[in-house]
Amino acid sequence: MWKEEAVEALRKKGYKITPQRLKLLEVLEEIGKKHPSLGEVHERLRREFPTVSFSTLYSNVLTLKELGLVELFSLEGETRIEVNTTPHVNLIEGEKIIDVNDPEIIEAIRRKTGKNVKLVNVLVE
Repeated sequence: MWKEEAVEALRKKGYKITPQRLKLLEVLEEIGKKHPSLGEVHERLRREFPTVSFSTLYSNVLTLKELGLVELFSLEGETRIEVNTTPHVNLIEGEKIIDVNDPEIIEAIRRKTGKNVKLVNVLVE
């Protein structure tokens, strides 16, 4: 479902759906809920496309971000990809990240900050 939405959004903006770009979308649909790092995604892409560069991956991910299909956040020095673009909270415990969709929390943060909330990362023990 996410992949089809991404393909449609890319096509509407005039992007070609290359085999490498399609594989990126497949990888993100498969492991996106785990909030993968760019490095993890690059490793997965290189299994099928050994010559794909990190800069190519990064530019494609930035395109997906510009289209509103992903968000990016940093965790322990690594850029992570978030495929859930609805406002939510990420509960982070070590390497585990869980999405919490709680409109009341999001609204409370919006009221407190006066800003629209995209993503809130909370470290827990």
